[in-house]
Amino acid sequence: MNTTSQFTSSFWHFYIIAIVVVSFIGLAWLLLSQNVVKPPKKGEEVKTMGHSWDGIEEYNNPLPRWWFWLYVLTWFFGIGYLAMYPGLGDYKGRFGWSSTGQYQEEVKAANQEYGSLYAKFAKMPIEQVAKDPEAKAIGQNMFNTYCIQCHGSDAKGSKGFPNLTDHDWLWGGDPAKIQETIKSGRKATMAAWGPALGEEGVKDVAHYVMSLSKKEGQYDPDRAVRGKALFHGGPANCYTCHGDKGQGVQGVGPNLTDDVWLWGGTQKNIIETITNGRNSTMPAWDNFLDKDKLHIMTAYVWGLSNKDGKAPAPKAVATPVQSVASAPAAASAAQASAAPAPASAVSAPTVPAADKAGVSYDAGKGIFYFATGKSDVAAEADKVVADLVKAGKEGKKLVVSGYTDSTGNAAANAALSKKRAEAVQAFLTKQGVDTKNIELRKPENTTAAQGNDAAGRRVEVKVEG
Repeated sequence: MNTTSQFTSSFWHFYIIAIVVVSFIGLAWLLLSQNVVKPPKKGEEVKTMGHSWDGIEEYNNPLPRWWFWLYVLTWFFGIGYLAMYPGLGDYKGRFGWSSTGQYQEEVKAANQEYGSLYAKFAKMPIEQVAKDPEAKAIGQNMFNTYCIQCHGSDAKGSKGFPNLTDHDWLWGGDPAKIQETIKSGRKATMAAWGPALGEEGVKDVAHYVMSLSKKEGQYDPDRAVRGKALFHGGPANCYTCHGDKGQGVQGVGPNLTDDVWLWGGTQKNIIETITNGRNSTMPAWDNFLDKDKLHIMTAYVWGLSNKDGKAPAPKAVATPVQSVASAPAAASAAQASAAPAPASAVSAPTVPAADKAGVSYDAGKGIFYFATGKSDVAAEADKVVADLVKAGKEGKKLVVSGYTDSTGNAAANAALSKKRAEAVQAFLTKQGVDTKNIELRKPENTTAAQGNDAAGRRVEVKVEG
């Protein structure tokens, strides 16, 4: 019982007090009511209670004195305890004790004892801390306290919980990213695409996904061909999160070309993932680990996959797309030269290099990007999506869908997403597209990217029919 009970009503405070007081009175009455029999005098015959079991009779003896006074002592001990400690509703007791206060005192004592040790390691680089035996022992103790429930005692994880001993990191495996993950937590969501793709479509995409990492004979080639078309241009637009070659996009979608599967890599597992989607949450630990402990924990986790204390060679990080009209020419050229070559002759679209409006067009789909909190269409959009406008003027349907990133208020994001879609609709109308050929269609999952990501702040326009 504590003051949180008052959140609803003060009744519960008095309710608990009444129960405790009545219980003490009841126990006292029970003791005294059973203490009416006097001890027999010397030579006096003790009467029986009239009960007999197999010739054994129950005598009417008084309560043993030692037992009587022990009971009384216990009763007074209970009263003293309730006076000193919590137990009577919201009354905190003379000592003012609480489990939270005791925990804080223990933490304070531990920090005083080990604080200087933590501070020593805080001044050392992650690579050095990761190799220090004493720091590793401290890190392992913290890992065993906070992490093994999900990642296992060997840190190799289990279904739905990632392996920390390899180099497959969705959110990045360098010390800064690992520390960010431990400190702030992570939330990853994959939408359920079963309703949009249908049972056969899901199977086709699953076989294509299997073809990215598995050997011949483990998937159906015909289904894989159909699945590839859905992966790159179907309602799910899988390449947006997983990259044009399934190589993954850091912080958005995992690599599908290796043999690392968080939820299982069998055909059944993959179909289940595509059909129903997935949700994963890593809690934030900044409320439990101060900056010095966080430094040691980061070093320990980093050291699990870098046992020699050396980081692996950096890999190229994929982005959802590759060229934007609003990006500076130099940045566009750099992106074009660094990005992996796509499978098709036309390059896949890319997000703006800066937080500004942009637009791209590829294979019947235009993507309009927006600055944070804005709904202004990029100035050069009419030139970039000329073919899209032409298709709309010729009577083909243009489907407009708005997306957001995961930051900010969800309701405000939804309103902004709709406003952006309407801005694109107005732009298309201004270009001469008949409004009857434009359809605003809300996607099943409007959150297209985690964090403050330009890939999420977009409106897609697809040609249908």
